[in-house]
Amino acid sequence: MTQLEILEYPDPRLRLKSQPVTVFDQSLWRLIDDLFDTMYAAKSAIGLSAPQVNDLRRVMVMDLSGDASDPQVYINPEITKKALIGLVEESCLSLPGTKVNIWRAVNIRVRAQDRDGVFFERDLERMHAVCVQHEMDHFEGKTLVERMSIFRRLHFNWSRKRAIA
Repeated sequence: MTQLEILEYPDPRLRLKSQPVTVFDQSLWRLIDDLFDTMYAAKSAIGLSAPQVNDLRRVMVMDLSGDASDPQVYINPEITKKALIGLVEESCLSLPGTKVNIWRAVNIRVRAQDRDGVFFERDLERMHAVCVQHEMDHFEGKTLVERMSIFRRLHFNWSRKRAIA
């Protein structure tokens, strides 16, 4: 297993769209293991998607346990139901040190596949629901920056340019 490099904003590869997984083999299993290694190495991380490590497959992992006891894998996830919208604070490994308040559904039903390609459905609440939606944004080439208000985005980009200069 390997710890992978996490792409950071404004890397243009973060804007690429991911493709559905069609082959469930050892290459996929290795990616999943590497995603977990990378996420756990980041300490406070609760989720990570393949596009964040420059792999354009629709694969995400999450573990909200705090002790690595609840690893979950979602391949080709689709949200089939959303309920109860709430304002939540999110952060992202691809935007270190940035926190953004975002409106998200805090109750969802998700349909996905496991590492063997077997379909499952799960009802998720609170941060589990938020995490899945956040990682699915990466499949569409979206980061927290695209979720910011236009004023926050302008300030964010201006601040980053000043820090680099």
